[in-house]
Amino acid sequence: MENKRTLITILSVATVILSVANVITCMVLNFFDLKMGGPATIRSVIVTFSYIAIWIFVLIVGRIIKNRGIVRYCSALWIITLFIATLTVYINATGNAATWALPLVVLFLCPLCGIGFFVSSVLYQSIIITIISLVMLIITVISAKSKLNLNIRPH
Repeated sequence: MENKRTLITILSVATVILSVANVITCMVLNFFDLKMGGPATIRSVIVTFSYIAIWIFVLIVGRIIKNRGIVRYCSALWIITLFIATLTVYINATGNAATWALPLVVLFLCPLCGIGFFVSSVLYQSIIITIISLVMLIITVISAKSKLNLNIRPH
């Protein structure tokens, strides 16, 4: 039993480290494309899809090892990403500015800027990132709710 707890703890820590490394690595790899404002490259697309795939993996591991903290952590990330993406849609649609949000945009949206490869407008890119964030948040919430039901056994 002690070995199982130790393994779960190691998996939990490794999963969190993987997710933090994922955010930092993808942010750094896509930062140049975001900064320059030019068209996204194939590399950006690969980085973006890798970013999403790793977050799905983190969520699956969190659910398998029944770590509620990891699932909450995923929820928090996608809530913030959804908020920043929605703000970006508003800014792109209205022409307003929110320079205070720039660090958050770099941190949370930069890993997803490979979406720009498929669309011709920054507004459309922002809308798609908002939809992706919403879908990932819904998946995370459903995962958290169904995880709670795993512990309930009918008598």
